[in-house]
Amino acid sequence: MSVRENLLDIIKSIQENKILEAFEKYYDDSVVMYEKGDSTNRVGKEANRKAEESFVNNATIHEAKVIKILVDGNNTAYEMYMDFTYGGNKVAKTQWALQEWKDGKIVKEEFY
Repeated sequence: MSVRENLLDIIKSIQENKILEAFEKYYDDSVVMYEKGDSTNRVGKEANRKAEESFVNNATIHEAKVIKILVDGNNTAYEMYMDFTYGGNKVAKTQWALQEWKDGKIVKEEFY
């Protein structure tokens, strides 16, 4: 599958509340992930899996709508509107996610 097809599969997984399945399939063991406004990062699949599990275990996604998708070689990005409840609090936000791919896996992801 192409990088674009992989990204579309990840987006579909988010919309179907299958975030952890997509994480296992598409993220490299050495993945580094950054959150906006945070100068630290999470390094490695294990550390990032814990963060993903925390979100999944505390969130109920009501809507996840893609606004834009960009693909340039091994770099992808998408803008998504999400409406969800997290820890009992209703959240509605638009977020960019940027990915760098290598050998069909995400090696770096940044959220803005």
